[in-house]
Amino acid sequence: MKWGLSMFKRKWFYLSLMALALVAISAFSAHAIGYNKASVLLKDKKVVAEEIDNEMKELQNELESIEENLEAMEEEESRKQADLDGLQIRYDEVTEMVGQKEAIQKEVDELGTQVNAKKDELKKLSGEIANKQSALDTLNKGILIKKKEPRTLVAGVFIAGKDIAPGRYKVEPVNGFGNYFVNGGSKVNIILGRGDDLFLPEYVFELDEGDEIEATLSVKYTLVE
Repeated sequence: MKWGLSMFKRKWFYLSLMALALVAISAFSAHAIGYNKASVLLKDKKVVAEEIDNEMKELQNELESIEENLEAMEEEESRKQADLDGLQIRYDEVTEMVGQKEAIQKEVDELGTQVNAKKDELKKLSGEIANKQSALDTLNKGILIKKKEPRTLVAGVFIAGKDIAPGRYKVEPVNGFGNYFVNGGSKVNIILGRGDDLFLPEYVFELDEGDEIEATLSVKYTLVE
């Protein structure tokens, strides 16, 4: 019975050793298999990492290219903005000039209206002037006719241009005799009268504007050529 128990213990011992061996072998196999898989995974990860790094480099290059293009676009935008600002300034200037032109045109139109009104007024005045001139010509014609007629001035002092019109005259005594002076005797100094050799029955001279006549008798003045 003891021997049988010992045999059982031995079998159990051997079985335990075999189980431990199997466990050890299994653990070793699992470790080996895991290591191999890890190596494979690490290798794969390395390949993936290299691919990612290449992609990152490509993306970095693309990013740098995009940044360069962006800078160029910003410069182009700045240039176009400057051109736009210049065009805006020019547009404002042109708009102001157009406004000034419209204001000037308005003034020109107003002046044109005033000119037309003045033309009508001038035409009216021209008609009035023509009528006045016609009346004046008529009066002057009457005066010229009257100038051709002799004129008599009584004894006294007279001024040419005020009391009698300047001109070339023949002076004659109306009656009697007397002294006849022009400008105090410096221009004419005679005695008008008839019936005596000392008297002059007539005398012709040029009577100028402002001449002063002094006569002691009535004198007849006749215009002569």
